[in-house]
Amino acid sequence: MYWQREFLRKGVALPVGSYWREDLPKNGLLGGIQFHLRRAGITDSMIASQKWRLIDWVSKIEIIGNGATVIKSLPGTALHFVQWADGGGAGPDKHFNYGSSTKRCHLQLNFGRRMFDPVFGLDLSKWDSVEVFVYNDGTSTYFAGDWTVDALCYYLREPVEPGFSGFFRTETWRQWTTVADERKYLELPTEEKIRRIVLQVLPGVDSNNAAKTTPYTVVDDIELSLRSGVLKVWDASLRELWYENYFDLGRDVIQPLEPYTSDGKGVWTGVGQTLGLAGARMPHAGAQNTYGTCIVPGLDSSTQEREVPTDAEQDSWLVMGLALENCAMFRFDQLDDPAHYLDPALEKTVKLDIHTANDANAAGGTVRVITDRFVPA
Repeated sequence: MYWQREFLRKGVALPVGSYWREDLPKNGLLGGIQFHLRRAGITDSMIASQKWRLIDWVSKIEIIGNGATVIKSLPGTALHFVQWADGGGAGPDKHFNYGSSTKRCHLQLNFGRRMFDPVFGLDLSKWDSVEVFVYNDGTSTYFAGDWTVDALCYYLREPVEPGFSGFFRTETWRQWTTVADERKYLELPTEEKIRRIVLQVLPGVDSNNAAKTTPYTVVDDIELSLRSGVLKVWDASLRELWYENYFDLGRDVIQPLEPYTSDGKGVWTGVGQTLGLAGARMPHAGAQNTYGTCIVPGLDSSTQEREVPTDAEQDSWLVMGLALENCAMFRFDQLDDPAHYLDPALEKTVKLDIHTANDANAAGGTVRVITDRFVPA
């Protein structure tokens, strides 16, 4: 048994505001795909924009089988969290927006439980066709031309067993814009066993791109129950779920950022709540700057704010916090065998009730419910 790394495509164009599509081979045991997206931005174009990291513009990555069957479908930020939950690192890229240097985004998409899973993955021979789609929602205001994409595939060769025993279908199952004091009553699908449920909660921002409130105000109460509500397994807030994930996984979330923004503009950090931030000034004049790094104190939501005397100022930050890409998850893979995952057909109905706080600032946020389900071969 060994793993073969082979580019599906290298250096292909991804048009701004559009998508790139490619067919996967007809045969092969595909364990995962590593995506490398890159593009220079227009100088100073993101100095006052909410989206300033390249990953923020990756609106969706999809793997579609037989023309209509969703195998994977989720935004780049959620894929960043999912690959981290699979055991990957939290900071594969330096996020920056100064000048016209090339910005980069690396994402690992796994069809098994992790990279190099010898048991589970996508058997391409079982499909008539499998397509890869990478979407971005950039515009000519921010990018002068097409992005570039590399797609590196990981194939299992000479396996011990004749083939994979199944794969994991990961998709944005539900998404909505929040309304104050609203409760969503959701019933999870009964097809396939559920490995995990991911909640991505993004607060709305004000005119300066600063988060209006915390994600755990946008979602202030979560109830997860089995057997049509008879067996309740969670009744607490999003914040408690963040801490459960932290104590469960035992891995700190640190993001490397180099923001270049106007004074008082919100800087999206890639963590749901900032617990600590270390920074240094990056002067562009070739000499020590008169000013040190200044950050508005007391901000513990998804954005931070810089205090700068002019726009010609940049910082280097290490932000540590909770909830990578504003995501939290319910895990059902403590025994990492699909036989022990949550079986919604057996436990039906699995109910997920999500409440938004009675707070005007909690309105206008975004909630995604992402399901990761096992599809047997």
